Amino acid sequence: MKRISLLLILLTTICITAFAANRDSGTVSFDSAVRVGSTELPAGNYKVTWTGPSDNAQVTLKQGKTTAITAAHVVEARHNVDAFATKTENGARVVTEIQFRDTTLMLQPSPSQTAGR
Repeated sequence: MKRISLLLILLTTICITAFAANRDSGTVSFDSAVRVGSTELPAGNYKVTWTGPSDNAQVTLKQGKTTAITAAHVVEARHNVDAFATKTENGARVVTEIQFRDTTLMLQPSPSQTAGR
């Protein structure tokens, strides 16, 4: 009986940890090069993580040795599919928003993007 109880506690802990680990992360796939903050990212699949308060979170996109870090406003919102939004700025596709099932990351422009405004 102790073994079954111990096994149930262990499985519950693993499930809770896995759920918590996925809450502030996701993946996004870009079909062509994009810019996130001041970093140019080639096409590919990226792991996205975010930390900090929802009004000033730090978002990290990582693929191998390529990393982009920017600030974002995190909004809880339900979406049927994961997606991202871009705008064209000086000929480059700039990511403005990343949507996951329960979260929207509204990326804040880098200082160089707002300098000329």
